[in-house]
Amino acid sequence: MQGIVMRGITKDFSGKLALRDVSLTIAKGTVHAIAGENGAGKSTLMNILSGALAPTAGEVLVDGRAAVLRGPQDAGAYGIGMVYQHFMLIPTLKVWQNIILGMEPTGFGGRIDKAAAIRRITETCETYGISLDLEKTVGTMTVGEQQRIEILKVLMRSSEYIILDEPTAVLTPQETERLCGNIRSLKAMGKTILFISHKLEEVLGIADEITVLRLGEHMGTVPAREATADRLIQMMVGREVKTTGYPLAVEPGAAVLEVEKLRTERTAFAAGLQDITFTLRSGEVLGVAGVDGNGQTELVDAILGMLRTSGGSIRKDGRELTGRSAPAIRASGIALIPPDRQKQGLVLDSSILRNAVLGCESGRRLCGRFFLKRRAMEEQVLRMLEAYDVRMPSMEAKVSELSGGNQQKVILARECGFREAELILAVNPTRGLDVGAIEFVYEHIEEQKRSGKAVLLVSTELSEILRLSDRIAVFFKGRCMGIIPRDRADTAEIGRLMMGLAEKEADA
Repeated sequence: MQGIVMRGITKDFSGKLALRDVSLTIAKGTVHAIAGENGAGKSTLMNILSGALAPTAGEVLVDGRAAVLRGPQDAGAYGIGMVYQHFMLIPTLKVWQNIILGMEPTGFGGRIDKAAAIRRITETCETYGISLDLEKTVGTMTVGEQQRIEILKVLMRSSEYIILDEPTAVLTPQETERLCGNIRSLKAMGKTILFISHKLEEVLGIADEITVLRLGEHMGTVPAREATADRLIQMMVGREVKTTGYPLAVEPGAAVLEVEKLRTERTAFAAGLQDITFTLRSGEVLGVAGVDGNGQTELVDAILGMLRTSGGSIRKDGRELTGRSAPAIRASGIALIPPDRQKQGLVLDSSILRNAVLGCESGRRLCGRFFLKRRAMEEQVLRMLEAYDVRMPSMEAKVSELSGGNQQKVILARECGFREAELILAVNPTRGLDVGAIEFVYEHIEEQKRSGKAVLLVSTELSEILRLSDRIAVFFKGRCMGIIPRDRADTAEIGRLMMGLAEKEADA
């Protein structure tokens, strides 16, 4: 049989079953999507297929042959290649150098034969209709271009089965369309694509068949023509979930954050901010849209005092923040939901209890005259964690033992529950979360908005920006290309602004 068959795949991590007796068939020359909640087993299943993990039980057949997958090299020998969500590229090297890593053609004296490498890469680009500047430094390229490099690396290794892990997570709408066009072209040439994504509208638009996993079990495989988003969500979480719609209507109040002509220095790998101006009011969500690396990180770091500014002003409640220390700025009433919960939001080796009050210990509710009020702290933390539906073995368990969704809930409980703040900086608050956890985050962001807090939402998910924002600021190479009211927002126009192809008068 032509294609991949996975039979009875089980994976046990020290007594915790990540996959339980999963069986599925992937027909050759098709696009097969794998959908499911965070922790459903999607990545584990694909890591087994790519050779990165060994199954506890079960077997894999490739084109009718039993496959022994002891590592990625074994998988490559069977024609299986994987493009990871976080690219495996060296930013300081050129495109052609990244592509040939591990398979360098050599000439006299064992030196790399650049001409032979360029010739092989060019032939592959022409075969698959991929356009790239091979002499360009990777670190200066867009995310969409870097993704094409990763796909080309897989194709250069003669992969017939290509696994794409959340391939559109950081792409503009136009780049997503181009990727989908590339996928259709690869399918037409006989390639088989395994498409892992939590964006159901994309899954329905590109896939031939869709497999749904829930809690490590195979809930079913359905033809895309028979599937709907509601049906897939029901299979994924077992209930109706609402993550679409329009932002909650709240009358905005006084200005909380005022940014005027803000500038930061540009570097080789950072966009630098160029005269950023906007005002954010209480009861309002201002979304910041743009592909990663276009100044969003610099904006948040500048507000928090983590990045030196070269000009302009940042005021909160009328008081100047520029020049103040980062702890003093946070103490002025700013909460932060960071983009990387494990590296920036939590201390993984510490307890859930400690993480839930991290940075809030000096607050009036938790601190007495000289010491933390331990009993009061434990009681308040337990109530808060229950209110935020954190599912945990105990408060003394390490936060690293929680799922990604529950780790994010700990941060939400701390920043939105314990921290006394009028301004919330939410940076990619649902990255890596499943649809159920995304719905939960949306509800709590809107609860903060309803209570009169101001929210600066920075997200690479345009659907998230459209769902929560009252106004949308679009960033490109450190510039604000325009601020658009939600009721006038158009996906195509936002996409053009994200690529720097049009400019609107900013309505600050």
